[in-house]
Amino acid sequence: AVGVAGRGRFLIRGIGGFRAEGRAMAAAGCRGFLSQPDFWDTEGDAPILKFNTNDWLQNHTDEAIAHANGWLASMGIEPSRLDFDTTPLSSEGARIFRADANRTYRSEPNRNLMVKLLSFSQTKFGDYQQSLGYVAGLLLLFFDPATVFKVLTVLNDSPKFLPGYWRGEATACAVDGYVCLNLLRGPLKTKLLSLGLLPETFVQKWFAGVCIHHLPYSLLFLFLDRFFASGNRYLFQFFLAFFDEFEQDLMGAASNPEANALIRFETAPEPRLRQAVEAASGPKYEAVVRALDIHEARIRGFEDNLSRRLQGANEGMWQKRDDEITFSDEED
Repeated sequence: AVGVAGRGRFLIRGIGGFRAEGRAMAAAGCRGFLSQPDFWDTEGDAPILKFNTNDWLQNHTDEAIAHANGWLASMGIEPSRLDFDTTPLSSEGARIFRADANRTYRSEPNRNLMVKLLSFSQTKFGDYQQSLGYVAGLLLLFFDPATVFKVLTVLNDSPKFLPGYWRGEATACAVDGYVCLNLLRGPLKTKLLSLGLLPETFVQKWFAGVCIHHLPYSLLFLFLDRFFASGNRYLFQFFLAFFDEFEQDLMGAASNPEANALIRFETAPEPRLRQAVEAASGPKYEAVVRALDIHEARIRGFEDNLSRRLQGANEGMWQKRDDEITFSDEED
């Protein structure tokens, strides 16, 4: 069952002793997958937990649930009280839903529920992008699917959060990447472009995926606290704080792979990442973003970097193929 676990009885196999019982009691405070008595047995190596380094979530379950409840409060969302339907869909729709569910959880009931959530999301939002799946997968740890759907709705529809980011062709996300790039100091911007680090190559996971597949959980939950409180302004602020923190490293990078490893946080020391996450919510970066004419900056970002590329790609769809040309001597 995916609903609330029985609060008076918990049987955790393979974890052991009072520590396991303590985790179960903490997880009883949520309505997500963490409340399942066998969660760590069935999902302990689930892909969604890739960045659960040093078993942070097992050791900080009550803290993590408190963070997650704070996200709802920041968004003004009340948890759903529905007796939600866990029946799998008779038709799963696009294959990407099943693929993304399989790339997130291990147990078939949890995968089925995620497929249903992603399918409902695509139906209501009119499009789908894998980053939505990242966010949905993390939220399902803590909340029932009806509550997660409420959160996804606000994230997708509110101008404060991720409007247009979760489309198959995520132009809005790329535009905001160029808005942020244009706020960097000239030499650093030139260096990034010379290495081929275009914003659209990394802001999809930073912005649309809110770093869920980049940051270790010990930092991710701090990042998400700030994001849910401030919206996409915090994403812009984090962009600036990160590149301030790692400017000299990037200026010294000799190749695209070297710089890319840093931007994927693979070679970024955790204390310095923490510094960027925390500094991003400070007055220095808040002032920069608040002073920005975001409408004009987005127009410039689109017109200078994306408009011609998108026009050319779409125009090319009308290109007549050579094998479709009928020559006069081939006609009857």
